[in-house]
Amino acid sequence: MKAVKEKNILVVDDEETVRESLASVLEREGYRVFPAESGDEGLRLLKETPQLQLVISDHNMPGMSGVEFLKLVRERHPHVTRIMLTGDPDPQVIIRSINEGEVYRFIQKPWDNTMLRVTIYFAFEAIQLEEENRRLVAALRRQMNFLKDLERDFPYLAALTRDEDAQLLLAQADLVDSNRS
Repeated sequence: MKAVKEKNILVVDDEETVRESLASVLEREGYRVFPAESGDEGLRLLKETPQLQLVISDHNMPGMSGVEFLKLVRERHPHVTRIMLTGDPDPQVIIRSINEGEVYRFIQKPWDNTMLRVTIYFAFEAIQLEEENRRLVAALRRQMNFLKDLERDFPYLAALTRDEDAQLLLAQADLVDSNRS
């Protein structure tokens, strides 16, 4: 399996000390951290920095809540994994984050550094698997197109070697990929 070359994280929190603390822990683990103090700044960085793979966002921020921000991230950058960081005990925040932002995980403030590292590690494992899945679906699609070209150019072979299972597999892979977006 091809490894993710860089592991880039956007950290969005209106509190500088939180951004710095998260960056300190994550950078020691080899991650590249891009800090943003607001949802608007986070959206700008996502647009300007396409190599961002993971977003950790606070919920309680002025201007744009974490739920609103993560919902926009899901819509505009569907392949970016989203994590909510919150000290808010309201279960509605979690429910809205799941329904609107389709978050990968929640990290409670104050966080435990070990649990943070484990959560981020597994987030990047999932990112790597999804990237590999997209790569394999694209390869399957190329092969299917090649087979269609062969069938068109050699119709007598098509009658002998029609493979409906491959068509079904491609349709299923597309459905799985579109559900993750």
